Formats: sequence, structure tokens, C-alpha cells
Amino acid sequence: MRALAVAGVVLYHLWPTLLPAGFVGVDVFFVISGYLITSHMIGEVERTGRLGLARFYARRARRILPAATLVVVSTTVAALALLPELRWAEVTRQGTASLLWVQNWLLASDSVDYLAEGTAPSPFQHFWSLSIEEQFYVVWPVLLVALLWWRSRTRTARAAWGSADARRAALTLVLVLTVVSFACSVVITRSGDPAAYFVSHTRFWELGVGALLALSALRTPGAAARAVSAWVGLLLIAGGMVLVPLDGFPGALALVPTVGAVLVIFSARAGSTPAVRRLSSVRPVLWLGDVSYSVYLWHWPLLVLAPYAVARLVGSSTTSEASTVVLGVVLVLSLVLAGVSRRVVEVPFHRGLAPQASARRVLAVAAAVLLVSVATVQVPGALGAARAEERSALAETLLASAPTELGAGSLSSAGIVSFAPGDPVIVPAPEDARDELPEGAEGRCKASESPEPAPRCEFGPADAEHVVALVGDSHAEQYLPALQEVAEQQGVRVVTYLRSSCPYTTAQPVSDVERDGVCERSNEATTQALLDDASIDVVVTSNRTDVDFVVGDGAVGPVEGFVEAWTGLVDEGLPVVVLADNPQMLQEDATTECVVANADDPTVCARPAAEALPLDLQVEAAAEADVTLVDTLGWFCADDTCPAVIGSVLVYRDYHHITPAYSRTLAPLVWESISEVVDPASAG
Repeated sequence: MRALAVAGVVLYHLWPTLLPAGFVGVDVFFVISGYLITSHMIGEVERTGRLGLARFYARRARRILPAATLVVVSTTVAALALLPELRWAEVTRQGTASLLWVQNWLLASDSVDYLAEGTAPSPFQHFWSLSIEEQFYVVWPVLLVALLWWRSRTRTARAAWGSADARRAALTLVLVLTVVSFACSVVITRSGDPAAYFVSHTRFWELGVGALLALSALRTPGAAARAVSAWVGLLLIAGGMVLVPLDGFPGALALVPTVGAVLVIFSARAGSTPAVRRLSSVRPVLWLGDVSYSVYLWHWPLLVLAPYAVARLVGSSTTSEASTVVLGVVLVLSLVLAGVSRRVVEVPFHRGLAPQASARRVLAVAAAVLLVSVATVQVPGALGAARAEERSALAETLLASAPTELGAGSLSSAGIVSFAPGDPVIVPAPEDARDELPEGAEGRCKASESPEPAPRCEFGPADAEHVVALVGDSHAEQYLPALQEVAEQQGVRVVTYLRSSCPYTTAQPVSDVERDGVCERSNEATTQALLDDASIDVVVTSNRTDVDFVVGDGAVGPVEGFVEAWTGLVDEGLPVVVLADNPQMLQEDATTECVVANADDPTVCARPAAEALPLDLQVEAAAEADVTLVDTLGWFCADDTCPAVIGSVLVYRDYHHITPAYSRTLAPLVWESISEVVDPASAG
């Protein structure tokens, strides 16, 4: 089962189309771990009448820590050599979380963090499942010891455990906790919370199922029943690796691999059937099962680092998707390193080195190694922070006496230049690009998951003669810094109605179906609020339309939805100005990483316009509606290329949002685009 589980996970990571649900192998590991750890604890209690926590944790330290620590430290060194400097801080952050076994909670936090959208995967990301197991190993033994202590108040621990009622008490405790955890998994997963995949309380039930099996006194079935149980279990696991959808997982869907694992383990308690035994005794299967832990540890860092290693070899400034050959090399290296670390690290530390050492001594050594390892993974972050501080200081100096050619101020008929006059400095410092957001983006001026309508915010003088309304998703929000500059320079007032991932349209994005139609209701409320406000002179909107929309079955078409939304305003005498969508850079911060590596000549990080320009349904819709469409291409691209740095300003915060710094420099162009509509007398 270990061999099957790790094969599923590795193949899913390397070739997801080949095994689209191989991730359920992790769930099989959870059941195995819960069963084995509980069986070991029961055995010790039955032999000695007690459970020694120090001995238990010392055995866990010998088994788990050496190989895990080796992988984390080795990966940190490799990341420092291969990954772009922009990633060093994240290496330290993720590596520390992995060593402290809280990686799952860090990923859960990132999964609901809008700033983390589109970030590259961490080489330590796979430690999330190991973190859950280690957290279970901390909690479950303590609960068992507490139960034994409670039972021993009236009788001896050995007698207490041996009695039927005590066994039932332990079984009841695990059953209650497992049911509660399963309920949490179903409820949180159905809510659409992406953290459901990682948090401990939605996953503990899978280890609990294994513990229940270990505690149960179910009779061992006959040979025929064992065969049926084993094959049905294997079929559920194997079928689950192909058929289980990632959407809605874990939740109730996780029952498929967990029940499969339980059936296989249950059938094997009195010896497997001949067919299953022959299958599991094949030498490659036995070997893969033995090295499964190390294979799991090594394969993911190798997969993440491989594109950067290839880019170094070919001298490329950017990475590309790993080829089949590279993925094959990753697989072979994973198996080789797993075999070596199993023989040289896992087995000696688990069984051979200082076998008579006391539990306290083992734990003390483990704590010392952990401290040294944690200190080691701080190095990339510290080095990156020192260099980032230098860049930030240079950026602040430039902004203190900003030249008129800063950012969009450098645009001219002669084309786009990378740097404003003076030293080649980039603002904001690339590593700070994700940190700065438009004002109110934390929720005050932009809705996200909340069911309430988009909030209204106001900027500029309350008694302004002219009022501009900014409406749409985050691609409209990114022009707020520009409009704030306009408000200050032109004395207009700006009001906003913004919601993440909700383009201003009557069509429905597919993602909104999963959010129970919050976008539809919010847009309807926004339209009514705009029509009720007689002070508004013009509505400015921009939206990301390169997303999936609901089609068919009477749904409003994607283009028609924009036409309807805008026409509903125009027909009531409220003019609409549409800013065409901006170009997109490389995903996973690859463009920003390129800028860091080529700070003296960021032109090498430019993207061809033919590749950068997204599908923009607003253009087609504007041709069918009485609105003003602003072609923004010249704000971002020239000579068929879209640079990452213009006039010393980093243009993109991530792969499809512009930085507030660049947005502010667009203020004159934005005002020029809307001034004729707002105040014809001041146009030009």
C-alpha cells in the first residue's frame, strides 16, 4: 500500500494528466499512519501497562527527523544556488515551517491570502501532509495517556486496558474525535474555503479511521471475505487515483481512498490472500514500499528546482515548463536519492546508531539538530533581506525627488525606455511589489468572499464639482491610485464599488457559481447604487474577462453581459468609460524574478505583445454599446513588446495586476481619457 500510495502521488505531480487524482495517495498514507501508530501504542500498553511518551517521541524522532532534516537542509542549499533571489525569503519561511511541522497551516493561510495568488510553488510544499501526521502524533498519544491515567484511578493501568469497557472507552474517544473531524471536513470543504485541504481538523479523521481499525476487535474474516475486502480496497484506491475530482476534496470524497485503505489493511490482519500476497511481494514493490518515505521527501524539491537548473544550464533568463525528459530525470533522481538516504540515513538512525541511548538523550540530540537546521534555513532569507534593503533604499531616494519621466511619464512617440534619467533604479523594489495594494484593498473598499454588496468608498473633496465612479473587479481597482492622483490634481471626487473576481457584467463567471451567485447580487446592487446617486458624472470600469463564464441553458452570454450592464447605465443618462484590459506577464512571479536577475537591463524580461495581451471581451462588447472604449495598449507596450519596467517603475505586481506605483504615473493618461466625458470644457 505504501508503494501504491507514493507512486500515485509522484506520478500525479510529474504527469497529472496521466493520473489526475493521484493526490489521494496522501490519504492512504494517513490511514496507514493512524493504524500503525495506534497499533504500536496498544502493543506497548499491553506489554507494560503504560505508554511512555518520552520513548514514543524518541522513536518518532529517530524514524522521521533524520531524512526530513536532510532534505530540508539540502533543498535550502540548492535553492540558494538555483532559485532567483526573489524566492529566498519564501525558502526561509517555508523551510522553517516544514522543520517545525506547521507547513499545512502556513499553506492554509496562503490559500486564502489574495497577495499569494499566482505565486510559485515552494520546494517544501509537500511537507503539509507530514506536518499533519506529526501533529497527530503529538495529540493522540497524550490523549491516550490521559485516558489511561483516568482509568488507573480506580484500577491498575494493565487491568484497565485489558478490560472490555476500557477498550470501548478508547474506541469511543477516537470515534467521537473522528466523527467531529469528518464533519468539519465536509462542512468546511462545502463552504468553498481553500484552507480545507490543509488544516489539521479536516484531515485528522483520516488518521482516526486507521486508529479505529487498530482499536477495533472485529473478527478476522475468512479467506474468501479477505480476498473480496482486499480487491475492493485496492480498486477503490486505484480507481480513486483516476476518478476523484480535486474540486470538493477532501470532504466526503476522501472516503474513497480511506475506505479503500481500511479494507486492504483489514483483509491483511490475518494474512493477505495469495494473489495480493504475490503482488505485494514483488521485489520492486517491496523496495518502493520501503523507500516510500524518502521518495516522497525528495521528489517534490527536485521537481520544483529542475526548471531552474535547466535554465542555468542553457543560460536562459526565464524558466519553462519541464519537458518529458526532465521529468524522467526527476523521477530517476528521486528513486536514487531515496535509496541512498534510506540506506545511509533512515535505517542507521532508526535502528543502528546508539541503540541503547536513553529517550531523553535522543530527544535532546533531536532538539539540537532541529535548532541548527532552523538556523541554517534562515540564511537565504537573511541574504535576500540585506540585498532587498539596499534596493528599497535606492527606490526611496529616487521617489524623494521623482523625475517627470518616472513610469508612464517616460512614454513618448520615441517608444518606451526602461529607466528615467539618473541611476538605473527600479521602484518599487521587486521583492516589495506584492506588498503594496491600492487603498482599502484589505476589505474596506473591496469585497471578496462576503455576501454583502460591494462597499462604497470616497476619495477627494466632498464638495467636488465632478464625481467619477470606479466599478469592477481588481482590474478596475488597480486604477484607483491613478484616480486618487486625479482627485488631488483636478479636484474631482472618486467613489468606488469593487469586488474581487467579479467583473461588472450581468453574465456569471463560473467561479461565481461556487460562491452561490455573490457576484450577480453584488453587481445588481452596484447598478442600483450608481443610478440612485445623481452626483455621479461618469462610470469608469475595467475588468478581467479572460475567465470562464457560464454559457447555455438561458445564461447571459459573456459579451452580452457587459453590453447589458453598461447599457443599463447609459440608458439612464450615466456615461461609461471602459479601460481595455492590461497585458499579462509570466505566471508564478517569473517576470519579477527575471527583473531581479537582470536589474541593469530589464528589457530582456519584456514579453511579446502577441503573447501578453489577454482575451478582452470588453472590446467586442464596446462595439455593441454606446460607451467610450480607451485603448490602453500604448500605456504598457510598444514595438510589439510589453516591458516589465517602464521609466524606472516596475509595471506589474503579479502576472496580471499593475503596481500602484505605476498606476499613479498613469494619472495624466487616465484623466485625459475621461475628462471629455466628465467635463467637456476642460478636455485637452
